Amino acid sequence: MTASATSAPLTPASRLWTAVAALSALGVVSALTLAPRSVVAPARALFERVTDAAAAPLLDALPYADPDRVLNTLLFIPLGATLALLLGRRSWPLAIVAGFALSAAVEYAQATIPGRVPDPDDVVWNTTGAAAGAVAVGILLLGAALARGIARAVRRSGA
Repeated sequence: MTASATSAPLTPASRLWTAVAALSALGVVSALTLAPRSVVAPARALFERVTDAAAAPLLDALPYADPDRVLNTLLFIPLGATLALLLGRRSWPLAIVAGFALSAAVEYAQATIPGRVPDPDDVVWNTTGAAAGAVAVGILLLGAALARGIARAVRRSGA
């Protein structure tokens, strides 16, 4: 079976837009994690107000779900998802490794930024977000491959 028979690679146009989305996600992650706290504080305050108002019942029901952890997780979901799309069906788990590596690098860099304090817990929650995005895409890619396989089998059987 050839690679094209088992997976549908992104078209050049969709690959370009996925790369733009991944770079945008990386830019947002960089801005929110590496900018001085005074620059990021207004966005963080807005997120916490929205979280408190809209998701308080859900956060209360989930253990360990404080706004900081939720923000760290949500921040890396788009990055994990777009990297998984770029990597494809066979290599999407590498997006989780990339999320971990980026998060660890951010925490290391924060040690030199005024007002920033590196936190190993952030690496855990950022990696969780990258994994959630990557796994969601991995499941979709697997489902698409299975659907193509079933359609191919149906065509071959003449049904």
